[in-house]
Amino acid sequence: MKKKKNKKIKVTQLNIARELIIGYMLLITLFSFDVKTLTGFLIHSIPTIIFLGTLILFWKKPKIAGILFALEGLGTIIVFNTYRDLFVLWVISFVPILIGLLFFFSKNPKH
Repeated sequence: MKKKKNKKIKVTQLNIARELIIGYMLLITLFSFDVKTLTGFLIHSIPTIIFLGTLILFWKKPKIAGILFALEGLGTIIVFNTYRDLFVLWVISFVPILIGLLFFFSKNPKH
């Protein structure tokens, strides 16, 4: 009988950032479900599509992804006026900025 080797998942800063952005995208997608039409749903899903596109395009280039996620977080402050409410600022805008910093300062293990 052969023993199976346990593969340990390496917890790195890059993996944490990727998991956080996926969770964040799921959170902001929830806000799209309050619309009754398909076009309204797609319009409300534009931030999710932008974050998803950034994640897919720059999966192996964390420095570029970090800069873009931080800029997208700053963009949410301007577009959604999150500076008016501190809680909304932290939930909607600070999370992508934090994720961008995690991506930017992570060490890519393959390079």
